[in-house]
Amino acid sequence: MSTARIHFLLLLGAVCGGLVATARAQSNSPPANVLMQLMQSQLPVDISSPVVVKTEMDPPIFDVGEKGIYRVTLNALEASVHWPSRLPLPGGLQVMPAARGQILPAPGGITRAETTLNFHVRGERQGFYTIPAFFIEVYGKPVRVPETHFEIGPRMEAGIERARQLLLRPLRTNVFVGESFRVRVLAPATGSNVLESLAQLQFGGDGFFEDKFILRQQIERVEVDGRIVPAWMIESSVTAIGVGPQKLSAQAFTSGMKFLPSVRLQGPIASLSGQPQHVLLDSDPVIINVRPLPAAGTAKGFTGFVGKLAVDPPHLTTNSLRLGEVVTMRVTFRSENSLARLTPPPLPRVPGWQVFPPTPTETPPSAWPVMNNGAAFAYTLIPMTEDAKQTPAIPFQWFDPERAAYVELNIPPVEVTVTAGDLAAELKPANWSASDAQSNPRPVLSQLAALPGTTIATLVPLQLRPWFWLVQLALAIALAALWCWDRRRRFFESHPEFVLFRKARRALRLEQRALRQAATRGDASGFVRRAVAAMQIAAAPHFPATPRALVCGEVLSLFDAKEQGGRTGAVIRSFFTRDAATNYGEKPESAMPLFDLRPELERILKLMEARL
Repeated sequence: MSTARIHFLLLLGAVCGGLVATARAQSNSPPANVLMQLMQSQLPVDISSPVVVKTEMDPPIFDVGEKGIYRVTLNALEASVHWPSRLPLPGGLQVMPAARGQILPAPGGITRAETTLNFHVRGERQGFYTIPAFFIEVYGKPVRVPETHFEIGPRMEAGIERARQLLLRPLRTNVFVGESFRVRVLAPATGSNVLESLAQLQFGGDGFFEDKFILRQQIERVEVDGRIVPAWMIESSVTAIGVGPQKLSAQAFTSGMKFLPSVRLQGPIASLSGQPQHVLLDSDPVIINVRPLPAAGTAKGFTGFVGKLAVDPPHLTTNSLRLGEVVTMRVTFRSENSLARLTPPPLPRVPGWQVFPPTPTETPPSAWPVMNNGAAFAYTLIPMTEDAKQTPAIPFQWFDPERAAYVELNIPPVEVTVTAGDLAAELKPANWSASDAQSNPRPVLSQLAALPGTTIATLVPLQLRPWFWLVQLALAIALAALWCWDRRRRFFESHPEFVLFRKARRALRLEQRALRQAATRGDASGFVRRAVAAMQIAAAPHFPATPRALVCGEVLSLFDAKEQGGRTGAVIRSFFTRDAATNYGEKPESAMPLFDLRPELERILKLMEARL
């Protein structure tokens, strides 16, 4: 074998080995994340470019009392724009916020968000106006909004271009709550006959729920300001959820000439070339009178549907059943309105059948020319007795807004044949027969109680009731009082002299009261005894000692030398001498001089009380 052939075989073996290794690696690699692949396939969103704000007044000249639209557009996400609470407006203008929206065009393969805010402006007098520049917050940074100039002039002619706006024309203005009604939104062509389609149609109003789908789109000719112009028309539907007069409005972005293939173009229509200019248009609000459903006449089977409704005959998978066999019955509802929120009626519980809640299923083709909206539900049943001859009838009602009345639309039963087949007799439940089912009825609730149970006055939680905070405050006050009491107890425990002084003051006041009573009665011995006892009580805490153990010298020691040798000392000695003579002498002296010393005695007692 030649050397060239050997090299060729070696190279071929290496290539085959590499292919086998690659195939094994791919077979052993984990499956790719479908969500990650979907996210990677999406166009990137540009949020790093500098934010550019554009403003315009549509139209730049309008009449007093007429409406102009102040439109602010910027290349940022709607959630990142924080608008100030008040605009710096000149005097004589009335400005009301009208619409706010976001669109995500993708020119050049990159998604760039555009957010637009519309304000309705009306002027009170003629003149040139300027909305000065101001700042808004975008992505947490201040962004400057440029100033806008416009003019409010004299009454304009009929052919002058007006503000571009949508025309909202509901097919009905008197509806019932829960009713879905159709609404037509038109975008008339501009003065130069330029017609654009609409995108991202939204309805505004707290009392309505939009159905989020478009029933029809076409081009119509409408009269605007005395002239016939083409208009792009979108027909959708909304559902009333609030009662009373409700305001309904619409908004949408223009999207150039993106027409559907089924749209018919009639008459001269101009089209725009290049990328479409996404302009946010809005409509004037329309008052919709929403009435509540009548309370009288409601019966079993009403699930909340309001509108026109029909039902196809129920379809059973088979009419020959065996005991315990699962069978499915399909019931299809038809309507010219949306059936997205239709609640199907439940199957009633009857003896001989086990039933389950209905589930949505595939809707068969419609045989109704007008009611082309359908919703089908599958009812699951299991026969439990051979005596069952037909499926349970399903009571159902819906509300007809045209007749303002509830309409019965009961679903009829379907004839069936139930057999036991080759099922063993020992496997048949004892309650399969109708007679046994009647003899063993299902348990029912007991009768109403004769006396009411525990009741409460309100469902407000305890922590939200007014008295709850008073109880919390009382507990806080009790805790603070306990803390103060313990602090005071510890203080007196550390300073017992204050306790002695307080007891001495209390006992001194009692003795002074007894002293005055003795003087009033003229009791000389009692007067002297009370006076001496009062001075002993006032002097006892300073030693300390028992009050009755103190003598005259110890009481005098509380005063300085001048007082001891003066009138104070003489008065004290007089009372102690008279007390000693009364207690130990045979003939006490006259008490008259001591009654005269009462003012000086009270002065001495006040001095001694002040030192406690």
